[in-house]
Amino acid sequence: MDCNVYDDRSATQLSQFLQFLSPHCNSHARIFIVIIIERHQFSRETKRSKPAFESINMLSLLAIITTTAVLLLVLVQTVLVIGYCGFLQRGKVFDTPSSITGYSTEGDDEETVAPELADPKVAIVLCLRGADDSLVDCLAELDGQDYPDYQLHIAFDSEDDPAVEVVQGFFENRESQPHLTFFQPTPNCSYKCAAIVSVVNELPDDIEVVAFCDADAVVDQYWLRDLVEPLSQPETGATTGNRWFSPFNPTLGAIVRKQWNSAAIVQMQAYDIAWGGSLAIKRHVIDQCDLLNRWSAAFCEDTLLTQALKRKRLRVHRVPDLIVDNREETTISEAFEWITRQLLTVRLHHPDWLLVLLHGVLTAAATIGAPILAIVLLLCGELIAARSVALAYIVYQVANAGLLFAIGVGNRAVLKRRSVLRDRDSVPPEIKDQLKSLLLLQLLHPIAVLKAAFTKQVSWRDVNYKVAKGSVRVSGLTDATRQNRRQL
Repeated sequence: MDCNVYDDRSATQLSQFLQFLSPHCNSHARIFIVIIIERHQFSRETKRSKPAFESINMLSLLAIITTTAVLLLVLVQTVLVIGYCGFLQRGKVFDTPSSITGYSTEGDDEETVAPELADPKVAIVLCLRGADDSLVDCLAELDGQDYPDYQLHIAFDSEDDPAVEVVQGFFENRESQPHLTFFQPTPNCSYKCAAIVSVVNELPDDIEVVAFCDADAVVDQYWLRDLVEPLSQPETGATTGNRWFSPFNPTLGAIVRKQWNSAAIVQMQAYDIAWGGSLAIKRHVIDQCDLLNRWSAAFCEDTLLTQALKRKRLRVHRVPDLIVDNREETTISEAFEWITRQLLTVRLHHPDWLLVLLHGVLTAAATIGAPILAIVLLLCGELIAARSVALAYIVYQVANAGLLFAIGVGNRAVLKRRSVLRDRDSVPPEIKDQLKSLLLLQLLHPIAVLKAAFTKQVSWRDVNYKVAKGSVRVSGLTDATRQNRRQL
C-alpha cells in the first residue's frame, strides 16, 4: 500500500477527531488543537515536496558547476595558446645563420668575448637502442651542423644493437667520425639516463656545452648553433626546443599523437618542461646542479631539469624558433603508450604534476561528463539546464578545434622559416579524420592520465621498469625484440 495514501487517511481521521473535540473544549484547548492540525498538515506537505525540491536543486547545481568548469577550461586553454603563439612570433627570420656572443662558463660576465672564443666547444650526445627509420637522416643532419667546434658521441647498450651497423655504415667513408660508447646499464635508472651519465663522464675537459638529440628528431644544419646561442646569458643554464609531428602517412594513431603533442607543447611552456630531444646544458651547470647523480636515479633526463636549475637560480630557456619535425608513423596503441609515458615522466620528476592531473580531470569532465549530464537533464525535463551544458560542450569542442589549428599554423610557420618543409611535405589529414581522432583522443587522454597516476610498471624500448615517486628500477627486458619502437 502506498505510504502517502496511508498518511493522507491518517491525517484526515486525526483532523476529524480534533474537530469533533473542539466544541467541547475551552478557548485555550481549541487554539492548541488548531496549532496541532496546521503543523501536521505543513509537515505532510513538506515531506511530499522535499525529495523533488532537493532533486531539482541538485541537478541544477551540477549543471551550473559543469558549465562553469567547461567554460573556465576553455578560457585557460585559450590564454595559454595565445601566449604560445606570441612566443613563436618572437622567433627570428632565418636569412643568415645566427651568431654566438658573450658566452661565459663562469656565468658572471655578459661582455662580448673575442671571436675565436665566441663558440663554446660542444659535445652532442645521441643515445640509441634500435635502428629508427629516421636514424640515417638524423645522422646526416648531425654530421653537417653549421657549427665550428663540436663532437658527436653515440651511446649503445650492446654491440649487437642493429643501430651499431647503421652508424658504422653511415660513417664508413666520411672524414668525421663519432665517438662510440658501449655502456653498462644500471638497475636504478633508465637505459637512456645510464647512457647519458656514461658519455658525460668520459667527455674531455675542454667540452663547455653538452647537447642532446633523439634519433627520431631530424634537425636542420643551424640546430646546434641556435640551441647554444642563448647560453651566452649567465642566468640560462639550459636551452631546449619543441617537437612537432607531421607524419607522411596520417593514420588515426599518428593524428591522435600529433593532436596530443600540439596541446602538450603549450603545457610544456606553461610548466617550463624541457624536451630531451633538443636540449643543451652548460657543462659546469651539470656539475653545479649535481645532474649526474640525479640522472643516475631517474627515468628521464629532461623533466627534472626545471626544479634542479631553479634551486641554483638558473633557468631553462625555450628557443622560440627551434621546432624539430618528426615524420614517423604510429598506431593507436603505440600512441596511447607514448602519451602515458610522457605523463608518467611529469608525475615522477616535475613539481606541477598535480596541475597536470587536475587538467586531466577537468578535460574528462568536459569531454565525457558534460554530454552525459546534458542527456540526463533532458530526460529529467530540465530543458534550460540541459541546453546550458550542451552549449558549453559545443563551445569547448569548437574552441579545441580552433586552438589546435592555431598551434599548427604557428609551428608550421616556424618550420617553413627554417626551410625544414623543403622537399617533402606531409599529407594533411582530412577534416573528418581530424574530428574522429580528436574525439578518440578526448576519450584516451583521461585514461592515460589515470594510468600514469597509478601505474607501477612501464615499458620503454623493450625494457621493463618498476617506477614510484623518486625511484626507478629495471625489472627486465620484454619478450619481443621490437627494435623500431617509437620515441626514445
